[in-house]
Amino acid sequence: MRCSVLLFFLILLSPLAVADGVLDDLQVGQSDISGIDSAGAGAPISDFSVAHEPAQPDSRTYEYRIGPLDLIEVEVFQAEELGRETRVNTEGYASLPLIGPVKVAGLTAREAERRIEKVLAEKYLQDPHVTVFIKEYESQKITVEGWVKNPGVFPLKGKTTFLQAIANAKGMDRLADFDEVAIFRTENGKTTGYVLSYRKVRAGQQIDPVLKSGDIIVVNRSGSKAAWKLFSETLTSFVGWSVLF
Repeated sequence: MRCSVLLFFLILLSPLAVADGVLDDLQVGQSDISGIDSAGAGAPISDFSVAHEPAQPDSRTYEYRIGPLDLIEVEVFQAEELGRETRVNTEGYASLPLIGPVKVAGLTAREAERRIEKVLAEKYLQDPHVTVFIKEYESQKITVEGWVKNPGVFPLKGKTTFLQAIANAKGMDRLADFDEVAIFRTENGKTTGYVLSYRKVRAGQQIDPVLKSGDIIVVNRSGSKAAWKLFSETLTSFVGWSVLF
């Protein structure tokens, strides 16, 4: 009787072995994706392609660049009254005591220090020493969605790699496809999808790419894992077996 029940559920659930996922149509090397009509009304992507790996910045020189809505703290050595915690406005300016707005968007913390020192030295102080701290990272964000334990939008705090982003999302869900993960990146109006294997990246067999602001990581579901989970839960409830998963 139990063998008959087991066979029945295997036949019933066999179509689930290949689940529909967000990456099913992605094949490395394609120049476009069928089914995406750039001229169609409401089409989410107008220019799409799939490539091997994202271009990597030089990790030796990578530094976070200040952007609108970032919260920074400015300290002036031996002139506390000139320091302030201030949020960069939408035009990229930080408003500071005495000297007013200073354009800091697009600068690293070190470059912002030098710019503020230059403005202070022109009119107010001799040989000023300025320190800039980034307190809140609001201008640059990445998205991790799909089959991770804590999907969401995360601030990009300096150099962040693919594996670090997955860790920020509390890791891969047990139903995730560890061999098919996508990074979608839009540059100059063109969206490119990069297909990665989480297993290979962790093993050092594939590069752990550095992410850029606006990147979207999508973790697909493993069809075979999902089918086995459904099968085991259904079988356990139906015949009272204990199936480990």
